[in-house]
Amino acid sequence: MTPGRGRVAIVTGAANGIGRATALEMAARGYRLGLIDRDPARLAEVAGRVETAGVEACAAEADVVDPAAIQAAVDAVEAVLGPCDVLVACAGVGRMTHVPDLDTAGLRAMLEVNVLGMAQSFEAVLPGMIGRGRGHLVGISSVAGLRGMPWMASYSASKAAVWTYLEGLRPALKRRGVRITTVFPGFVRTGMTLDVPFARPVTMLEPEQAAVHIVRAIEKGSRDYMFPWLTALGMGFLRRSPNRLYDWMMDRAGPKALTTDF
Repeated sequence: MTPGRGRVAIVTGAANGIGRATALEMAARGYRLGLIDRDPARLAEVAGRVETAGVEACAAEADVVDPAAIQAAVDAVEAVLGPCDVLVACAGVGRMTHVPDLDTAGLRAMLEVNVLGMAQSFEAVLPGMIGRGRGHLVGISSVAGLRGMPWMASYSASKAAVWTYLEGLRPALKRRGVRITTVFPGFVRTGMTLDVPFARPVTMLEPEQAAVHIVRAIEKGSRDYMFPWLTALGMGFLRRSPNRLYDWMMDRAGPKALTTDF
């Protein structure tokens, strides 16, 4: 039996990048898809792809930073497909951080989308999940959230907030039958990463490869899931490194990583 057959999954940020690829991967596994994004044209294209795969889809336009809009979108999806079994919060934004212009507007946008947008998406489905005593929430953090990364200070902060927020929610939701999975991708080839002026070629996964990992984490019921394994190994080392060693490495490696100063 196809793993997701008959289950209802809602994916935010479903029109582009990792969200789009995750929605299509879940459709291939039989999930019925609720697709939410603020880009109606590309959202309609993804919905068409899902339906071509023989899976029921319902698309709803909404910006995750607008709590009323995201609640209305979830309500519209559940009215068509039924109660949500899994919500995957893929909507996200990222920018570089330079000194001395810290781009606090960019930091605010990342916190609003990556953290508050995720929380508001979860809040829209939680009462139903708790009432049914089951459900699965999936948040997308990043390996960049495990330590403060040079030139990525604001993005790292937002993804660290995703990680710790979900960790804090986990015990209360577990008692109510709702599972949480936190996903930590490495570099994935999206508009976000392609804008970084790396001095040397950086190995990146395609969104479709990332989607396979994300759906694998969902179906395994993983607490935390980091990929690819080489990145997981390297970040595991950095995460556990003494602060003085980490600072020494970043002082030397950071300035050599980009073609521009940060």
